[in-house]
Amino acid sequence: MSAHAATHDELFEGGGRALRDSIDLRKAGLVAAVAAVVVAALVTALPGAYGAVSEGIGKLGHADVRWLVLALGLEALSFLGHIVLFRGVFVDRSSRIGYGASYDITMAGHAATRIFGAAGAGGIAVTVWSLKRSGISGRTVATRMLGFMVLLYSFYALAVAAVGFGLWSGVLPGGGSTALTLIPGVVALALVGGALAAATLARRKLGARADAGEQSGWRGRLATASVAVGDGVHEAFAVVRRRDPRLVGGLMWWAFDIAVLWASFRAFGEAPPVAILVMAYFLGLVGNALPFLGSVGGVDGGMIAALVAFGANPAASVVAVIVYRLFSCWAPTIPGALAFARLRRRVSAWQADDAGAGAPERPDELAAARSRRRAQAPTLVPEPIAA
Repeated sequence: MSAHAATHDELFEGGGRALRDSIDLRKAGLVAAVAAVVVAALVTALPGAYGAVSEGIGKLGHADVRWLVLALGLEALSFLGHIVLFRGVFVDRSSRIGYGASYDITMAGHAATRIFGAAGAGGIAVTVWSLKRSGISGRTVATRMLGFMVLLYSFYALAVAAVGFGLWSGVLPGGGSTALTLIPGVVALALVGGALAAATLARRKLGARADAGEQSGWRGRLATASVAVGDGVHEAFAVVRRRDPRLVGGLMWWAFDIAVLWASFRAFGEAPPVAILVMAYFLGLVGNALPFLGSVGGVDGGMIAALVAFGANPAASVVAVIVYRLFSCWAPTIPGALAFARLRRRVSAWQADDAGAGAPERPDELAAARSRRRAQAPTLVPEPIAA
């Protein structure tokens, strides 16, 4: 097998097994405890932090319910956007994945993402597992998953660059220091440029050397990672070239989720300028890379800190982010858990159909095959995963 194909196997073929094998609830509990201690220390030590948190929590009982209802609807539209983009990348006319299955895969994956944190690793594992069980080859799943991630996070990077430069230059109202505007914008553009460079050079240079077995150690890992990034960019470009209108789903995912944060502010008063909300939102989401349960403390703290640094009222920022995270992080886990249960039944039905079409004919062999496949299904159990 070539190194190019091995890259996909390493990243996706054993993803679900790797997650299950690395479960360690003691480490997860330790990480959560450390996060709680750090947050408590910061709230106690930072000037005015305790008062802002106390005042913010005290506002929870005084929300305008109309804005909360709007926030719930906006979050539903955000998830609809994710489902639309998912279908644009993964589903073709011959696929057995209908709208119901697309909903189940999306919601189950997000439940895993909320529980695991770690930049969405849990959600990726659930999505890859379900797509492969639907009959899509592992190589195709890997390539399309990389393309999906490139498409989804290209909106992220381009928004950070555009809003960061706009705030820094004064084109967009709101202001902000160079560290909060220009530097994130430059980093975002560097990431986009790096991905495009990988797409251009990986197969021609690093990929060719890796296939020839000329590299090992960190050079070989760099080569295979570059090839994977390049494949994701090429797949994303292929989707764009099709001019599929479902690409708008990526914009919906981010825009409506940011609108939930805006509605959460409005439920308790005025909201900061839209550009400030967008920049603080994206800066806070960097905390998703932390291996905390639901990234608690990482996203919340980062988003509140960014808002305050931009000049937003501390108490209003605390209560708005708490409500936003309730809608965006925790509320989806309930339908997500139900979707995961349905997804397991769908997968069993797909496998039964496949088995009836040409697999073991004897009942005992068929039962044994189904048992082995069910044993491979991922279990949503909290675990620390390195970013």
